[in-house]
Amino acid sequence: MKQNDRMKEWRQTIVVICTVVLTVAALAAFMQFELAAIRADMNAQITGIRADMNAQLTAIREQLNSVDRRTSRIEGHLFGIEIPADRADGV
Repeated sequence: MKQNDRMKEWRQTIVVICTVVLTVAALAAFMQFELAAIRADMNAQITGIRADMNAQLTAIREQLNSVDRRTSRIEGHLFGIEIPADRADGV
């Protein structure tokens, strides 16, 4: 009778251990899924930020080029050199 009781205890212990292991594995899988979703969201945000930064950089470069062209025309005018306008508005 004692050996039969011990076998039952071992079986119960094994069932509990297996349940815990399966629960931990399920939680790990869920956490991996959530982590992948968070990474995808962050990558989308980073892509948007990079696009905005590139657009701003392009606008700044255009403004600097415009200033550079105006500076060349002013310098040419000061030294008596006529520099034709690059744009239709004469700037």
